[in-house]
Amino acid sequence: MSHSLLHAIASYIGQHGLLGDEGPVLVAVSGGVDSMTCLSVLRRLGYDVQAFHVNYGLREGANADETLVRRWCRERTPAVPATTVSLDAKARAEAEDESLQEAARRLRYDALAEHAVAIDAAVVATGHHREDQAETLLLNLVRGSGPEGLAGMRPSRPLREASSVSLVRPLLSTRRDEIEAYAEAVDLPWRTDPTNRSLEYDRGVMRTEILPRLADHFEGARDTIARSAALMREYVDDDLRPALRARMADAYDERESGGWLALGTLIDAPPVWRRRLLLAALRRALPAAPYSYAVAEELATLVDAQVGRRVEVGTGTVWREREGLRFLPEEAAPEPLSATPVTAGSPVSIPQGTLRVARDVPRPDTLNTEHSRTVYADAARLGANLTVRTWRPGDRFRPLGLDGTKTVSSLLTDRCVPPHRRAGVSVLCGDEHIAWVVGHRLDDRVRVRPETEQIARLVLQPREKA
Repeated sequence: MSHSLLHAIASYIGQHGLLGDEGPVLVAVSGGVDSMTCLSVLRRLGYDVQAFHVNYGLREGANADETLVRRWCRERTPAVPATTVSLDAKARAEAEDESLQEAARRLRYDALAEHAVAIDAAVVATGHHREDQAETLLLNLVRGSGPEGLAGMRPSRPLREASSVSLVRPLLSTRRDEIEAYAEAVDLPWRTDPTNRSLEYDRGVMRTEILPRLADHFEGARDTIARSAALMREYVDDDLRPALRARMADAYDERESGGWLALGTLIDAPPVWRRRLLLAALRRALPAAPYSYAVAEELATLVDAQVGRRVEVGTGTVWREREGLRFLPEEAAPEPLSATPVTAGSPVSIPQGTLRVARDVPRPDTLNTEHSRTVYADAARLGANLTVRTWRPGDRFRPLGLDGTKTVSSLLTDRCVPPHRRAGVSVLCGDEHIAWVVGHRLDDRVRVRPETEQIARLVLQPREKA
């Protein structure tokens, strides 16, 4: 049995190109029969394996699991390098408002990725098998997943978004009974985690109650469900993914912070493609944001919304601009600037860049500067006490050349300032009113007149655009 299983797994590895001939393979080992078999099989196939065990300390047998993994690795000839780490999944779940399982998974994958890089391992292997695949398909089905969810787990994928380390599943076509038979044949020790069958978790319900009942009524149900996942994965890989890549290449632009998705493509796309493009852009620009049909539907409302509308997505914001949707990470949003004194000759840092005010400068040959980042004002009318702050809703000023006043918000709209940039626009204020919407328009009341005796130069040195 052990030799036939080794041959089958070796063939699966070769068929999907899961493992190369060089460098170590980092194996995630819990101490259960699946991961212990994965470690044992890859070692017997000649791969340079290293074990990685996570102890969350959440149940009574956690330390015994760690001891088993360490002992088995130590007793091999030569010994298998083994690393164990203790991670606080409970604290992570509370801090990030995640389920305990999700918190543990994220911590585990982050730790695996970091250690793989440290030992120069290109792949991390796990012990997922055919029954896990059947459970995954059914769980995704009842959660309302699309084609990619119904394709189940992939034989290989990036461990994390844009990661150079791959997550591989060499046992994905292997049945659980084959794994247990192998472990018994080679006297491989393992421990059983009782939480794997707990009805407190969705997967435990699927594993303990639903799949066994399906298997009782439909012969070979686990195998046929897993095969359905494989067939769907072929469709996804051969048709859906190439079509999505082509559409995204035409519609999506990477930005220094986040990304941008063309509105025209969304308007012309059928609803199913519109949702898929929105989720693909979300995954690229804001990979930690929630990823679901409900989120896609909420983002789709921006297509017909007014410019300036936005949707908060947990780790960032999606803004409706004139010609597209801007996906902006939370950390890229500017912090509001409270009223800050401005002294002539001293630069002041503002969200847009650096503001400088110089007084008593020579009268320029022309007041029509090439752009609005440098303007000239009557120093006396500016007043002695200048401050700069982020603009606020309701702020009004008198634009240069106009008799009446206008809101700053209307000016920014007229000038087609993208909504995600408006929050960072500052206003330079004199004693009684706004003197300059920085980088955009001077107030008419401080303009240079023929009788002006002292001239001030106002300069914005902008930051690099995101």
